[in-house]
Amino acid sequence: MSIEPILLSSSGSDRGTGYNMSSKLIERGDDLFVGWLDAPRTKGDTARIQLGVCDVRNGAIRGVLTLGTGIDNHCGPALALDGDGRLHAMIGAHHGPFQYRWSDDPADLASWSRPIALGPTDTYPSLVVDGQGTLHLALRHQADRWQLHYRKKPKSGDWSDPVTIAISPVEGYNHFMHSLTVGPSGNLHLVYQFHYAETGRAEDCKGRAAVYLRSEDGGETWLNEDGSEAVLPVTIESMQAIVHSPDGGPGRHHLRVANHLVDGQDRVWFFCSVVDDAGGVVFRRDGDAWTGIRLAEITDGLDMAGGRSSSISRDREGRVHLLVATRPGGGETPWYDPSHEIFHVVLNEDGSSAGCTQLTTTDAMMSNWLPALVQWDWTRSDTFCDGGHWFAYTRGTNAGGIGGDNQSPLQTEVYLSRLG
Repeated sequence: MSIEPILLSSSGSDRGTGYNMSSKLIERGDDLFVGWLDAPRTKGDTARIQLGVCDVRNGAIRGVLTLGTGIDNHCGPALALDGDGRLHAMIGAHHGPFQYRWSDDPADLASWSRPIALGPTDTYPSLVVDGQGTLHLALRHQADRWQLHYRKKPKSGDWSDPVTIAISPVEGYNHFMHSLTVGPSGNLHLVYQFHYAETGRAEDCKGRAAVYLRSEDGGETWLNEDGSEAVLPVTIESMQAIVHSPDGGPGRHHLRVANHLVDGQDRVWFFCSVVDDAGGVVFRRDGDAWTGIRLAEITDGLDMAGGRSSSISRDREGRVHLLVATRPGGGETPWYDPSHEIFHVVLNEDGSSAGCTQLTTTDAMMSNWLPALVQWDWTRSDTFCDGGHWFAYTRGTNAGGIGGDNQSPLQTEVYLSRLG
């Protein structure tokens, strides 16, 4: 890290910077805006959706705004900046309506629009804006069979009705881990997974397949891997999978996708845990095929099985930056573990290694995890990350998760730092 970590909050949620399908850091002129989630003040209270206003040069915090509240630790914000400098925020819900807000002067709370409710039973907003100022939103929708939805909002228009992109093969829980981006050509790119169990119980679910779709007409139609038009909703039977593990794999060794980026050649890159490689893989789309870059040798055997909190971005020179939380020295751990520290993996544009370093100081009793990098934005690539990539992360224990307490008032620390 090029600076000492800056404390943004000492009352963060146990998922303060969680869910990497959402952009949580935005540079705008001299300002750096950082979104995170603060814990409920007391049991039964709401979580607080926070926006920090920092100096983009040195990270010094200038103020903190509360943009809204949420029912639990799944309700952090998604941020997007359009070409006119307007900051858009989709305030997360957990099986409820999102609250959409915007501001032309985001450091002033009074300038923020009144919330517009989008729902009814949604979670995990992935929000991006294209060169024409159209907002694009992917989300998970709860129904008998859970669904991946897509909506959009033209610059001077209203939000479209939801389109069902994919649907779970069974009733009950499914976690799509979807991420949506706009590439340099203006195409939309969507990566997601099917994650389910025949029982429908969340604690039984495993990742079964990673899938990629793209749209070349602003979200009107979606194309499969082979360029054919996708018949929506995509199902486990009709999908064209990047990788497919029908039985989900043994123990924790199942598939789990993370967010993605698009490089200057319109190639998609994303980190994925896979069944047969505990070190994890970065997939890159080359033409109509996928290249798998195994991380085990690059990271000296760090364990990435079963999913890891991570974030991926790129720089102007084309290098790919992956932050991932896992145990120093290797060894199998669950998605959350107090021993986790944040590691920085760098890949050249050809996929070769440019290094792996541990960013946080080892403390086996307190996790540093849930990294959130500034996400690459092709609509502002000429001014992007002049001083290096800012990122936020959470330091503390975890009360939520399957079988945990998502509404716990447990407090953590939320930090801001920058890659050297």
